[in-house]
Amino acid sequence: MNPIIITAFYCACAVAAGVFEGNGAVYCFNRMPASWLCDYGQKPPKELTDPYTQRIRSMPWKYIFTMLFIVLNIRLVTEDPVFALAASAAIWVLLELSIADIKYRIVPDQLLIMLAVTGMGMISYQSSWRDAAFGAVAGFGIMGAVALLGRAIYRSEAVGGGDIKLVAVLGFLCGTSGIIVVFAVASFLSSAHFVILLVRKKIKKSDHMAMVPYFAFAASAYIVFFWGEWEFLAL
Repeated sequence: MNPIIITAFYCACAVAAGVFEGNGAVYCFNRMPASWLCDYGQKPPKELTDPYTQRIRSMPWKYIFTMLFIVLNIRLVTEDPVFALAASAAIWVLLELSIADIKYRIVPDQLLIMLAVTGMGMISYQSSWRDAAFGAVAGFGIMGAVALLGRAIYRSEAVGGGDIKLVAVLGFLCGTSGIIVVFAVASFLSSAHFVILLVRKKIKKSDHMAMVPYFAFAASAYIVFFWGEWEFLAL
């Protein structure tokens, strides 16, 4: 079959998937079980249980998310259609995690499990299963060390357990080299943003920022634009 026709077909599928994912991101977050957005044992507030309350507004976010996924899907599908399925699903879950962390400062374990499942589809695109396993260990170790260091310096919790689990799962997705790159980029972005907000007196030194969006952005950028290019620690 003509390669142009095949490419056009893949791009059309990417657009359709982008529409579905963009609208689904808003719908699913608004319909997500309230218990997912609370700590274990905590009774969900009325804001989360009221079926008429929009946790995230449909307008304009469904259009913004739709355009985002259309662009990302076209970029991914032109490289490898099979990889695009797993990668796009992983980015979708990362978006849901980011929204949850920004609005409710929670990193739902259920979404982390979903993210790990999408990672299973990306294993064959890593150098080996060992690289994925060591990546998970590296991610957990790096964030665990940051948490211990933060507690020793600030005498308080600097990194939440959800953040540690997220980086471990991202290590599973991205491999050993990938998680180091993702951690470095996310740390730089979060630090730069914190300094900017501090200078503008929008926050205080003692304030904590939602970390998931920075890791989600760094991981998504790595998956879409740099996958397989930085394998300096492939195992």
